[in-house]
Amino acid sequence: MIANTANTFLWISPEATGSTEVVKAAALDFRLEARFCTYPELLDELRYGPPRMAGVEFGQNIEASVALLKQLHARAPRTLTFVASADSSVQVIRTALKAGASDFLSLPLDRRELDKVLIKLTQPGVERLASSIMGEVITVCGVRGGLGVTTLAVNLAVRLAGMSESRVALMDLDLQRGDVAAFLNLTPTQSLEALASARGEIDELFLQDVMARHSSGLFVLAAPSLIEEADAVGHVEIEAALRVLRAHFGYTVIDTARTITPATLAALENSDRIFVLMDLSVPGVRAARRFVDLLGRLNIANDRFEVMVNTVVPGVVSPEDALRAIGKPPLLTIPNDPMLANRLMNAGTPLNGATDAGLAACITALAAKIAGVAPEAPGHRSLFQRLLSRRGKAES
Repeated sequence: MIANTANTFLWISPEATGSTEVVKAAALDFRLEARFCTYPELLDELRYGPPRMAGVEFGQNIEASVALLKQLHARAPRTLTFVASADSSVQVIRTALKAGASDFLSLPLDRRELDKVLIKLTQPGVERLASSIMGEVITVCGVRGGLGVTTLAVNLAVRLAGMSESRVALMDLDLQRGDVAAFLNLTPTQSLEALASARGEIDELFLQDVMARHSSGLFVLAAPSLIEEADAVGHVEIEAALRVLRAHFGYTVIDTARTITPATLAALENSDRIFVLMDLSVPGVRAARRFVDLLGRLNIANDRFEVMVNTVVPGVVSPEDALRAIGKPPLLTIPNDPMLANRLMNAGTPLNGATDAGLAACITALAAKIAGVAPEAPGHRSLFQRLLSRRGKAES
């Protein structure tokens, strides 16, 4: 029987033939006791106590590997866990991180990459990350300009920061306009451009230096201050940043531009929820159809995105015709209040739930549904709130 598992490094593989030699050598250098088990042997291994850290080697059956990872995370929530897999697709990485992994490595196992992970996981204080739930990435995008994407993204993030116990990040991927900072009256000293010029690894400490803090508690990753710097921020940089943000923030909300860029594609591919804003004009419905088709070509499942209607343009197309064209009913209709939106933008302040009733109530109810909490104002439920409640019952 193992008396002390405080320094144990457990490597779990589908079969007995795993990356044993590389793991043994790395464990020796880090003064860890390397132990090995197969998937069926895991429960017996955990009877002796949770290991300090564990590496889960994914096999060809990804679903079985993910199930085992979740089981490990549930039974040993304070064990620092990472995944190694021959399949390093975005979908597999996202699934592993959501299931509880702190990091991801490619197979065959590279000693230098394994050392980097072990250095990170053996730092003092990192144990607190093991029991945290992997965060949710929410991308807000519009099929046309002027639909209030930034207004929704900013205020949704502020509402989530106020009503959930998790830390919330807001990323401005409208790289050439960069309105998020102005909407919050912030003057960031650094921006997303720092990701492109980073010489080392993009980790939590790096992002904390780059992000600005808003009085609401929100952490903001601003767009580049110079327009010409926007092209330096691409798919690789955003994917790396989202990986770290997901591990350290309960929610990451992303504001996007109307145009599709490599950075926007990285956000869409790595999002848990995508909110697509449209209007009921003929061009608006056509643009929404084209955007939904793009999501399909990106292999983004139908349940990962929702369509929202903004009444900024009078509805020439009926909701029924829009549903037939898009193939999905709108989640909600966002009240159009251009005077309020302009006032808030120029003042650099978020919506006030007490005075900005219509639009604020709509976004508050949406944030409450995402966070799984009751709306802040428990009085008379609006039609929108009743629709959300009815939709939630239908989904359960």
